[in-house]
Amino acid sequence: MALTIASLSIIKNISDSLNGQGVQPRRIMSLGYPDILAGTHHIREMFGGDIASNLQFHPDGDAIIRWHGIAKLTDKVVESRHFFSLLGFDLDIVDIVKARGDEIILDLNAPCSSELNERYALVIDSGTCEHCFNIGQAVKNLASMVVRGGYIFQGNPINMFNHGFYNLNPTWYYDFYLENGFVIDLMRVVDNPVFDPKFFEVPAYGRFSGVPENCSILMVAKREEVRPLKWPIQTKYKNNPTLRG
Repeated sequence: MALTIASLSIIKNISDSLNGQGVQPRRIMSLGYPDILAGTHHIREMFGGDIASNLQFHPDGDAIIRWHGIAKLTDKVVESRHFFSLLGFDLDIVDIVKARGDEIILDLNAPCSSELNERYALVIDSGTCEHCFNIGQAVKNLASMVVRGGYIFQGNPINMFNHGFYNLNPTWYYDFYLENGFVIDLMRVVDNPVFDPKFFEVPAYGRFSGVPENCSILMVAKREEVRPLKWPIQTKYKNNPTLRG
């Protein structure tokens, strides 16, 4: 999983909002270790000199750079736990395996422990849900982890065929989150998010076309009300007068 330049700008806005509201606890959950695909100068531009001057770097940076193909972007990789600590947050990481050694092992296909309920100010899914076959349960798990006033940030594919089990549509996010006490703060499609992000606005429910190949949706939802989570009916059919007799 990875946080691109496009994603980091969103993280900055969420962090500022959480700080302004004084949301507790000061914890963030990431699905998978979030490799930061940005150079020090990008961090400086977005987060300021105090943050950029105190960064630590991942000891396996060379391997991470090769894996993501970002040699022209940076020659070292920011260590993510320390980066988030500079923003004032503790970072927890869940995964299906011990990829880096300190993950919380969790299969998102099954209901997660109630111990994780309302534990996090921010949950980051930078490309995991589409790989969970039981994707409905996966997103219900994520939503349950968020404290009132906290956020979910997801970056998932809209048209990356065979990248994962699923490509996701805007209505998937709108129908689930609005049904369950969240509001959508941001929804846009991004092309080439690592090197040269280009953004496209997309409708919540209407049909659309013209999105370039291999794009992702970036979505931010804020939890305004904590209530029992339930499965939505797609708005397209909920609003169909022929189904209302």
